[in-house]
Amino acid sequence: MPALSLRSKTILGTAFIEGALLLLLIVVATRFFTATLNDNLQKRAATTSTLFATMSKDAVLSFDLASLDAFLNEVLKNPDIAYARVLDRDGNVFAQKGNQALLEEPFIEDYELSQVSDGVYDSSALIAEGDEIYGAVEVGISINELQKSLASITNWTLSIAVTEMLLVGMFSWFLGSYLTNRLYKLKRASQDIQSSLKTGDFSSAQIDIDSNDEIADVAKAFNTLTEKLEAQNQQTLLYQDELKSFNAKLEELVERRTEQLAHKNSELQTTFDELKLAQQQLVQTEKMASMGQLAAGLAHEINNPIGFIKSNIGSLDRYTSHFIELYEVVSQVLQDGPSQDKAERLEDLSRLCEQEDFAFISEDAGELLKDIKEGLARVIEIVQNMTVFSRVDSDRKQLFNVNRCIETTVKMAKKQIESRGAIQVILGDLPEVCINVGKINQVLTNLIVNAAQAISEQGKVIVKSAQHKDTIKITIADTGSGIPEENIKRIFDPFFTTKPEGEGTGLGLSISFDIIKEHGGDLAVSSKLGKGTIFTISLPLEFQPCLEETL
Repeated sequence: MPALSLRSKTILGTAFIEGALLLLLIVVATRFFTATLNDNLQKRAATTSTLFATMSKDAVLSFDLASLDAFLNEVLKNPDIAYARVLDRDGNVFAQKGNQALLEEPFIEDYELSQVSDGVYDSSALIAEGDEIYGAVEVGISINELQKSLASITNWTLSIAVTEMLLVGMFSWFLGSYLTNRLYKLKRASQDIQSSLKTGDFSSAQIDIDSNDEIADVAKAFNTLTEKLEAQNQQTLLYQDELKSFNAKLEELVERRTEQLAHKNSELQTTFDELKLAQQQLVQTEKMASMGQLAAGLAHEINNPIGFIKSNIGSLDRYTSHFIELYEVVSQVLQDGPSQDKAERLEDLSRLCEQEDFAFISEDAGELLKDIKEGLARVIEIVQNMTVFSRVDSDRKQLFNVNRCIETTVKMAKKQIESRGAIQVILGDLPEVCINVGKINQVLTNLIVNAAQAISEQGKVIVKSAQHKDTIKITIADTGSGIPEENIKRIFDPFFTTKPEGEGTGLGLSISFDIIKEHGGDLAVSSKLGKGTIFTISLPLEFQPCLEETL
């Protein structure tokens, strides 16, 4: 549907409003005139019928039909009286005159003009004297003239309305044309502004003012705006020239700065690589420090089985020399020779058996070999634990049971702990979890060794593991002196340590915290002075895809 122009909207809008008002006027006027005519008709009918009843009363009482006939003729002289009838008290007709067709129809009295359907308004009145009723009169009044008057009034009202509609339409058309012509000039001037912005000449965008109305005020404001736009456009062109010059200088500065940034980035990358290398070295140093803390215990653990293996091998060496000597004597006895020589060899054999208790040697050699085997198995176990403990693949995670890490670490640190107090290990039933075995061992070593260093004689270190819903909890508690509150907040800061200079790097807990965070977990600490400290490791059961490998 095409959009209506302002002219069309003005004409249609004004015509609609005027039409609605005129329609309301016609309806109200018609109803007013109809009500007025109805009231007049009711009064006329009532007056006529009452007056006729009064005139006929004496003639009815005296049964004077000639007088009644004269009265009827007098009444019918009124041009709008269609018929008249006189009745006795029983409803019998005394006399009647008028339109014969109307007289033959049954009488139905009318009370409103709208009830009339035959063009005659029927009215009646009683003939009475006091309370005594002697008869009635019926009169029919034609309403043709009333209907003609009402139609004439309606036609005049419609004529006035149509004439006014035409006048309003013409006025609206002229008003719309005037407004649209003035607005068209504004539109054309605004379109000229587009081309003026390119050429810089705004003279074509000016509007000629030939009136003093509100549209002229709008045109003046538009001309003022055009002048401001022209000045602004000149200023903009000047700014554009300055901006082009500035952009050229800026590009040169950016290029120069880019070269400087590239050089700085290269220096930063070199520094970053050096820092990363230094960090790796610090982590490795801390790991070696943890290993160094266990060195004494490991030496003791290995020296014990090696010592009795060495002792047993010395005994076996002596036993072997005795059996070699016995073997040589037995070989000589078994050789063919003179009887005298065999007798001497038997005497030597008998003397050798008396000197050495070969029954004891045989029994003791078996026990010594058994002890050597057990000692070697112990050394192998320590080496295997050390292999698991010292894994250095920092990127590889695998399915592993954390309880095995705890057992391995406790075995490695057991000697160091038992030199100060006792250790208690309570392990829950744990599933395998995706971890870096070497790094988790490093964390456990740092925490267990720190706990051992915190206790004194008769102290205790308690290591527990358990599963809580979708998390593995590991606690390392000690009965040491505890950590002051001001140090708790800094306990995981790099290079922070409360140990004497030369006894700690201050990186152990910081590295341990980072390792647990790498595993998606958390490392927390709680402590009370004089009662001890508890470190809690939380590891999620499902963190990221892991190698399907079980060690």
